Amino acid sequence: MSKTLILIDGHALAYRQFFALERTSMKNSENQPTWAVYGFFKAVFDLLSKIHPDYIAVAFDVGRRTFRTEKFEEYKANREAMPDTLRSQIGVICEGLNAFDIPIITKEGFEADDIIGTISKLASEKGHNTLILTGDQDSFQLIDIEGSVKVLIPSKGELVEYDWNKVYEKLGVYPNQVTDYKGLRGDTSDNIPGIKGIGEKTAQKLLNRYPHLEEVLADCENIPEKAVKQNTV
Repeated sequence: MSKTLILIDGHALAYRQFFALERTSMKNSENQPTWAVYGFFKAVFDLLSKIHPDYIAVAFDVGRRTFRTEKFEEYKANREAMPDTLRSQIGVICEGLNAFDIPIITKEGFEADDIIGTISKLASEKGHNTLILTGDQDSFQLIDIEGSVKVLIPSKGELVEYDWNKVYEKLGVYPNQVTDYKGLRGDTSDNIPGIKGIGEKTAQKLLNRYPHLEEVLADCENIPEKAVKQNTV
């Protein structure tokens, strides 16, 4: 029998709610900032009020060193350190998760979305459905065309659900092209340089013409756009 699994990207969701609600300056009676805690659990409770999963877990990052930085030292090198007002709230979020008996999963050398990607893939192979609650569009690449994996992102007080076609409406490429899309146009949040001269529109156009980045590079001499040809050859 098919089961439903909710996987939460702890850091991504906390970051999104921290900046979305920072203007509120919510604090408890001890003057401890709490707006990220409020936003985090509001998103979780909003989802649980609509979906009654068979399983739920939260994944967190552990440190900046991962297999990605081993391959590309500048990966996320442009990111500022976590604000102290968020760091203190992460601890409270973890206390809350423990109080609700929601498992927390981490693995040294891997990010939370690596853990989520692995578990969701294994779940799909067993015929189960996964909902990923996150604040990061990187998880779009985990969505499958069959609809067994979907992504939920908080926006303006609601949870927006992304499936295969919804990602195309948002980015102009399909989930299985998201990594190619970022490879072409770059990604400032992760400090991925991309290819000079290729922006959002050109990347979309190329990936509507070619299925993946490898095909773009293999046929770069025949690409009509002069700037693209010069920078990919």
